[in-house]
Amino acid sequence: MKATKVSFVVFFMFLSFLGFAIPTVRIKDIADLKGIRENQLVGIGLVTGLAGRGDSQNSELLKAAIANLVSNFGFRIDAADVRSRNCAVVTVSCAVPAFVRSGEAVDILVSSIGDARSLEGGVLLQTPLKAANGNVYALAQGQIFSVQSPSGTSRQTVGTIPRGAIIEQDVISEFLSNDTLSLILRNPDFVTANTVSAAIRQEYPDIELRAVDAAMVELTIPPQLRGDPVAFIAQLESIEVTPEPSNRVVIDSSSGVIIFGERVRIGQVAVSYKDISVSVSPYRRPTGGLWDEEEAGRSFVFEETTSVETLVETLRSIGLETEVIIYIIKAIDRAGSLYGTLIVN
Repeated sequence: MKATKVSFVVFFMFLSFLGFAIPTVRIKDIADLKGIRENQLVGIGLVTGLAGRGDSQNSELLKAAIANLVSNFGFRIDAADVRSRNCAVVTVSCAVPAFVRSGEAVDILVSSIGDARSLEGGVLLQTPLKAANGNVYALAQGQIFSVQSPSGTSRQTVGTIPRGAIIEQDVISEFLSNDTLSLILRNPDFVTANTVSAAIRQEYPDIELRAVDAAMVELTIPPQLRGDPVAFIAQLESIEVTPEPSNRVVIDSSSGVIIFGERVRIGQVAVSYKDISVSVSPYRRPTGGLWDEEEAGRSFVFEETTSVETLVETLRSIGLETEVIIYIIKAIDRAGSLYGTLIVN
């Protein structure tokens, strides 16, 4: 099956879901607590056992790394005397989840910073991983497995070590300040922020709360619940709300997938492409926007504020390819007649 056909299968799967009403979701599905986030760690390490696939012998960085390594075990050699093609200097990084505790293991990513041909199968020697504050929070070590690219080929200078880093000290996220916490919406929207505020007030009528902006809702834990903030947060995140529908049209140019929100509409506009004419206006013909055979070419007329779904489905029904439909949507947006936000990847 051709890529364009596959993309349209995915595209129409999304179209079928748009026929349903906007779902009711929990607050935890659309918002996060401020302060609870991942923390990034990074270090510089040495990979051994590469059997001639490591950094070149004239790499000053590799020479210094090996000389420094062996010096920690009582050996004294000059960096200039190092000759090796079996080692590589690498960066080691990982994302540590919130509330990780000492002794837990996390996955790490290893990537070459020299001219090594491959890291696959090599062994990363113990490497300290630091946060932005300069403190060491984890130690990494282990055998490297290659990373597969989206095309299925092996990216030999990038690898992973599952559970390759051991956390050395707790990483605790601070989310409470004077019994006050904040909810951060993942997709900032004033209507949704107001909806979340109203839902919380309905559950806790006397709560101190305010929507700061389109992204943040700030609240204070009620006095009678401050003794158990975890239980309060669990109840808070379980409150159900109906978020504002998306007003975005997202186009993935490489795959041809088009995704659009239920509320996106098209204003007055006329589009011509070869023998196809598309017009969106206050006047709607009895044909319901279908092909009028009495006119020259293929002409389509829609009522003003027609949905993007209707437009795209009609253009697809007459055989237009994905690329052409994307061009038409982009042109409508440039003309100022797409009532939503267009995002092209």
